[in-house]
Amino acid sequence: MNKKIILAFLAAISVCSFLYADENMSKGSRLYEKNDFKGAAESFLKALAKKPDDPVVNYNLASSYYKSGDFADALSSYENVLNKTNDINLKSAVLYNMGNCAYRQGDKKLALNYYKASLKLNSSDIQTKHNIEFLQSDKNKNDKKNDDKNNKNEKDKDKQQQNGKDKEEREQQKQSVQNEQDKQKENQQAGNRYLLDYFDQQDKRNQNRQKPAAVSQKRGGKTW
Repeated sequence: MNKKIILAFLAAISVCSFLYADENMSKGSRLYEKNDFKGAAESFLKALAKKPDDPVVNYNLASSYYKSGDFADALSSYENVLNKTNDINLKSAVLYNMGNCAYRQGDKKLALNYYKASLKLNSSDIQTKHNIEFLQSDKNKNDKKNDDKNNKNEKDKDKQQQNGKDKEEREQQKQSVQNEQDKQKENQQAGNRYLLDYFDQQDKRNQNRQKPAAVSQKRGGKTW
């Protein structure tokens, strides 16, 4: 993904070196070629102070930021280029590079939008097409993963709900068995109380029948 941004930058630098007799521009170009991207950015900033509306200087500065890993400042500088040029080819390259910045920042959706905008200005750019296809394929994979994850979550949710229902039914069945056992126990206790009352009444009746005999014996016998 870096190939185009490097080539585009070098092309812009050669043009700048040819068009501008500016010490900072020349120094920035040399530092960039030596991979001293932070030093190059400093030189281009000095050049920018003299020509703040120059799209090429802004472009070189943005590319230096990109290569030094400062993607936020690179995006900002590339945005300045878009606002300061009508060159379709330059705009296409800038939008492509902005897509690279967004991708490096982890915003794949924004990167895809930049690549698509770049392709509208240069429909024959194979690298841009490749990046779009890559991100769309990656998006489809992520969408499928999300769908699978959502389906799994739904299944887990249904399983939990079913387990909850099964647990509730087991609890209800357990409670029904307990209620039946309690009822049987109550009936048994009631039956036992009935038998106790019956035998108690029988004892009382037997005692009542024995009392007159005892009295008659007392009357016929001696009193001590």
